Amino acid sequence: MIEKMHRLSLFLFYNEKKRILRALQGLGVVDLDFAPHETGRMQRAEQQGAEIKKILATMSRWKNKIAAAPETPRVELPPTTAGQISAIRTLFAEKDQIENALRELAADRTRYEVWGEIPVEKIGLLKQQGIGIHLFSGSEKFFDQYDFSGHCVEVLARGNNIVRFVLLTLHADAPVIPFQNYPIPGRSVAEMRREAEFLEGTLRDLHQRIGAFAASAQQLRLSAAHLETQRRFEQAKHSLLSDSSNTVFQIQGYFPEHSRVRLESFLERHQLAYQITAPEKPDEAPVQLKNGRFAALFEPITRIFALPEYRELDPTPLFAPFFTLFFGFCMGDVGYGVIMLLMSLFLLTRKKLRPVAWLALILSGATIASGLLMNSFFGSNLFVREGQGILSMAEDPALFAAYTVQGRTVFPAMTLSLLIGCLQTGVAFLLRSVNEILVLGWKYAVKAFSMLLMTASAFVLGAHADFLGLGFNSAFVIGPLPVGAWLTTVPLLTGKWALAMGLILFFFFGNPGQKIWLRPLGGLWDFYGFATGLLGDFLSYIRLFALALAGGLLGNAFNQIAFMLLPGTPTGYDFASPWIIVTILVLVIGHTLNFGLGLLGAFVHPLRLTFVEFYKNMNFRGGGRPYKPFSHTPALP
Repeated sequence: MIEKMHRLSLFLFYNEKKRILRALQGLGVVDLDFAPHETGRMQRAEQQGAEIKKILATMSRWKNKIAAAPETPRVELPPTTAGQISAIRTLFAEKDQIENALRELAADRTRYEVWGEIPVEKIGLLKQQGIGIHLFSGSEKFFDQYDFSGHCVEVLARGNNIVRFVLLTLHADAPVIPFQNYPIPGRSVAEMRREAEFLEGTLRDLHQRIGAFAASAQQLRLSAAHLETQRRFEQAKHSLLSDSSNTVFQIQGYFPEHSRVRLESFLERHQLAYQITAPEKPDEAPVQLKNGRFAALFEPITRIFALPEYRELDPTPLFAPFFTLFFGFCMGDVGYGVIMLLMSLFLLTRKKLRPVAWLALILSGATIASGLLMNSFFGSNLFVREGQGILSMAEDPALFAAYTVQGRTVFPAMTLSLLIGCLQTGVAFLLRSVNEILVLGWKYAVKAFSMLLMTASAFVLGAHADFLGLGFNSAFVIGPLPVGAWLTTVPLLTGKWALAMGLILFFFFGNPGQKIWLRPLGGLWDFYGFATGLLGDFLSYIRLFALALAGGLLGNAFNQIAFMLLPGTPTGYDFASPWIIVTILVLVIGHTLNFGLGLLGAFVHPLRLTFVEFYKNMNFRGGGRPYKPFSHTPALP
């Protein structure tokens, strides 16, 4: 649900505005209306905060490489934020400079080590006397064919069809010949090695110093939090509205219902003039979700799309049970559910990951339950059906497992997925009616209610009339669910009256903004969109069955491939064969791949059904602004 918000108008005198704003920031319950104004101080604070976050991210990436040794003393950062940033920036600049130098040295060593030890100093002395020593390399075949008459050439090495040679000239410039010329390096290879060793030692010292700074990362986090706190204070200060004499200032904001007593106590204690009213423009009020333990776990999923408007229903507790059901349906395997359960229990030991772990625990339970109902264990039958399976039970719980009748395979899970889609669509139409009443008024809720009436009555009439001879009649069942019998308990006449009432409401009261004689014409186009869209929405839910079937078939294929490798015996497989190792590898790799694909599909497709079909049918508007109270910014984690 969305917590009720109140609007606060606060009046301050000039000499108390800073003091009260700081106290209000310490209270941390009011979401202030900030003016879109940026001062130089605010921009500097934002830039410095971003720089600190970048530094912390770099330290985090280098955590293992630059970890401080046990004997490394803790380094205190400079007291000012600018000094902290400058000190660490200088340190990282030195590190980058040394790493670049090492890369250049490595490239030079790779280039010149094949030439052996080059007497750089002696070559330099010869150059001063006007004698040039030049290094060349080229194809061995081309070298042997080339005419070097008039040149003084000495071969240094041959190998891999490459010739490396030295050419001597009585002038400093190298002659132009069709071979690769290498400039004489400024230092010998031995000097390069010594310099590389020195730089590597310097880099190790730098890493140790950075590791020491990393031990003081909490100080950086506090600095970043302080900068953000100061920036928001400046924002609040420049959002004050003053009277013509600049004596009295006003600022407005919103606060949640549960903070009212605390806020009023604060205002009375400081003897402030204020006014608390209901939001004048509800669409501008911030949104804070307040749900129970189960629904709160799904709030991050709500935020992936958008927060609801302040006036409309919070969809979180409304789609959470369906999302759980959809996820379990898509995975639909006891084995994979047990793996998820073990992973969830492990994540519960990590304090920061506990919300995710609890959600995963719920979804793993849904996966196990779905696997039991559809008789799947790592792609194989869990309960013995038609001679195949692991467990033999007189009455197994696989109520929606596939079975064969007269050579034809029946998939109850497919029709079950359609039934679930019908139920969620009906719930969406009902919620749409409530939403329209909350946002626009009761007149606009008639259309959604008429859509619910028409949909429900269509199923009732279809069951009475054995729709298109497809077996959708009073005998229609989905596993153990007598859906047809349930529908036909509604009298046929009641279904007809409900359909007629739905059509009348839809065409004559569905568009209250139009004149009544124009409504039927506009209703024709709306009805076309409703009828065709509804059919598409229902069929979209078959993807739940399709994903479950695909995962089961893929898992079963890996099982067959793995056990085909084992030699057979009169009673089964020879598990003592050395091929058992390959079989285990195929099973582990195959099911790991299938498990990963299943997780991805089981999250994405329920997400699509929620955000597309469900949100569309309940006319979810979204676009709510999150509640962000004016408070001290906590340190970064």
